[in-house]
Amino acid sequence: MNGVLPAASIRAEDQAGLLARRPVQLAVLVLLAFALMAATLGDTNRHADETFYFLVGQRMHEGLLPYVDVWDRKPFGLFAIYYLIAAISRSVLAYQVTACLLAGLAAWLVCLIVTRWAGWKGGVLAGVVYIISLGAFEGATGQTPDFYNPLIAGAVLLLLHETDRFAARDAGWRTWCAMALCGLALTIKQTTLFESVFLGLFAVFCLLRAGTPIVKVARIAAACCVLGALPTVAIALFYVGAGHWDEFWHAMVISNLVKAKEGGEAWQSLVIAVKSAPLLILAAWGLLSPATETRARLFVAAWLVAALVGLVSVPNFYEHYMLPVLVPLSVAAGLALGRQSARLAWIVAAGLYSLLWYNPADPASTRESNRTMNDMARAIRQHDPGGGLLVFDAPVYLYALADKRFLSPLVFPHHLNHQIENNVSHLDTHAEIDRILRNRPGVIAIARYPRSHPVNDYSRTRVLAYSRENCAFQEVFYPSGEDDLIPIVIFGDCGMRQVGREKNDIASQ
Repeated sequence: MNGVLPAASIRAEDQAGLLARRPVQLAVLVLLAFALMAATLGDTNRHADETFYFLVGQRMHEGLLPYVDVWDRKPFGLFAIYYLIAAISRSVLAYQVTACLLAGLAAWLVCLIVTRWAGWKGGVLAGVVYIISLGAFEGATGQTPDFYNPLIAGAVLLLLHETDRFAARDAGWRTWCAMALCGLALTIKQTTLFESVFLGLFAVFCLLRAGTPIVKVARIAAACCVLGALPTVAIALFYVGAGHWDEFWHAMVISNLVKAKEGGEAWQSLVIAVKSAPLLILAAWGLLSPATETRARLFVAAWLVAALVGLVSVPNFYEHYMLPVLVPLSVAAGLALGRQSARLAWIVAAGLYSLLWYNPADPASTRESNRTMNDMARAIRQHDPGGGLLVFDAPVYLYALADKRFLSPLVFPHHLNHQIENNVSHLDTHAEIDRILRNRPGVIAIARYPRSHPVNDYSRTRVLAYSRENCAFQEVFYPSGEDDLIPIVIFGDCGMRQVGREKNDIASQ
């Protein structure tokens, strides 16, 4: 699978120019990732998902256990990564810098994959395409694919380098390392299972095609399965030993089966298609061009199908779910860019198009976001008489900025305020909101208008009633970032004094 370029031609091309050197390629792509995200670095309200993951990582240092003390359906490996990052620094810069580094690494692995088939120029441009595509889909900011994309891309590269060993009817250390990387990816997001299975089947196919005895193929396949499953099994055994198997199983399996559909998949698909239009065109060009070896095109096409299966396997998907699909799409685009005389024009056009969806030069928004988040945290600290904070429909990172404990394992606001999350955890959502309010929280942070639809009307009605009857309206804030047109209302001093119902009614409308 060395591609259409003869080995001698590839070696000659790889020796031409400074950018042909692999360390230089890595440095350039990492710097490009930082340039793309520089304006947003340090934003404490960049995205609800990643700030929640970082918040959990911080609280794990205080002894809180995912799925038990704080609930979510993401695999343990993701929280372990954020735990390690939080050990270095509690600043959001820690995970954001890590995400940028890993985005550059993933782009470099894309570059190396494409170089095998289309030379280093196509490889570098494929890496560039990957980087400039991230902004439109909230990449390089700490989303789960930022952490597992390099693992899957690394596994692909290892197996492609193993094809000569497969042809000799054997599997070596690259195969075992690739399967181990897939196993680690599975502990970050369950949907990586489909790409992992594809890579395992690719190894089996190569061995069978080379005439490897079926018994030997079966042994190798079994070893691949064991390596891939080992990290998840180890985590499961930990929860069994800790006496929390039920919570772990519910989070990993049952919650993903019972979550209701949000709707709007057709609209989301259209948005994704529009945002990725240049990449889709280039990828189709690369996959359909007869200039590239057929086996290479078939491999990338099959990989892309596996990634797409992962995308549609979840009941609801958002734009950032497209991030893992960008890896095989960028590889496919590289097959075309490696042979187009107008490739620089394509890159410029794709870069300009990406500016329609993401502005990489807007540090003012980050400064304003942080100012507002700090002001909200100040108001929370000043007006908590001791009952603690309930972030019902507001930025979850307020728990960290205000240094407030969790009142429930359902910390992520969606798990309380979003109807599709109702009773998805092992806890009864309505019973949990009632329990929280019975314990008399001191401060409530809630959006004036619901930010998630469909709304859990029971939970929102109860929280608003508690706020009006027991708390004093403090201030309205307009945070930048997600849902920046929806104001956040802070109710405080709950239980401290009699509050005028009329004033609070006005504040919460």
